[in-house]
Amino acid sequence: HAQRACHKTMKIYSVSECGRLLAGRMKKDYIFNHVAVRGTISSVHSHFSGVTYFTLLGEESRLFCVIGRMGSAFLTRNLESGMEATVVGDIRYNAFSGWPSLFVERILDVRKSSRLEEKEDMVRELERAGYFDPFRKKPLPPFPFHIAIVSSESGVVVHDIVKTGRMRNPCVRYTLYSTSVQGAGAAADMAAKISEAAGASDRPDVIILARGGGAEDDLSPFNERVLLDAIHFCPLPVISAVGHETDTTLADLTADRRASTPTQAAEIAIPERKAWISLLSGALGELDEGRKSRFRKEKQEIAEILISMKENTSKERLTHLRQEIKGHVLVLGRGMERQLKSRYREVLENLICLKERSGGHGR
Repeated sequence: HAQRACHKTMKIYSVSECGRLLAGRMKKDYIFNHVAVRGTISSVHSHFSGVTYFTLLGEESRLFCVIGRMGSAFLTRNLESGMEATVVGDIRYNAFSGWPSLFVERILDVRKSSRLEEKEDMVRELERAGYFDPFRKKPLPPFPFHIAIVSSESGVVVHDIVKTGRMRNPCVRYTLYSTSVQGAGAAADMAAKISEAAGASDRPDVIILARGGGAEDDLSPFNERVLLDAIHFCPLPVISAVGHETDTTLADLTADRRASTPTQAAEIAIPERKAWISLLSGALGELDEGRKSRFRKEKQEIAEILISMKENTSKERLTHLRQEIKGHVLVLGRGMERQLKSRYREVLENLICLKERSGGHGR
């Protein structure tokens, strides 16, 4: 009864009323007015309306910042991610976003952060070591049948890759190497999964390193050296599909191919089934034509030798030579068949798989 009575007398606020209450309280409290905060600038974004948004990072927390349309013209000139700055403004509760925001009036003492300087030093070192050299990138296999996905098992990233891949070719199968993709230890975890995939007994043809979009500072594990080393020294080709098209990480530059989204990574890695059949059929025709051409060439050379020898060779000797040459031609034919046999088998097996398993599903 007491609980019911308390419930009847308790004022229940709507979400909008609660937001207005918080906003009004913070606006009246002088401690939130004209606050100077120092941190590292990240995730700068200018809206088409003229308003600029960015995040101010600390060691263990972050503060969302807003520059109004009138101030964006001159306050954003030195506003770059990775720079360290002192920002002055009023902290207000943003009822729409649901979190406090610093509405910036001034930006003071802008300089490179130690984190940005370390990153620039590492980039120069990686460039000298050839991590970003396009001529050292590994080519993608033309007929991949096994794709390794290094990503978080939660979310839609893995689903998007597999769904797109099955639409393009149902013969391809997939193995997920689940890993964390954000936070402390994520880079080392992803590096370990790449090494595990490369050393697996059931070795994949391609590795896709993927995660969905996120804030710039959430993608920091993809700029760590331990992950870049794993990508660079991986014996298998690696496709990086990190964030959205506007986000570029050092993992994107180190990988053998870069995709703007996980879906595009599947499109890059897996040719359509029709293209596979066309290429394999063409390869069979080229092998057959090459075999016939080689025999025609050898036959012509033998005929020319016989004609040149006819005038200077006795009839008995000529008959013996003809028999000997026929024996060599037979041996040559058997040798060529043995050399072509393994190539025919590989092409035929791929073609049969594509035709007979077109209704199957990847793992």
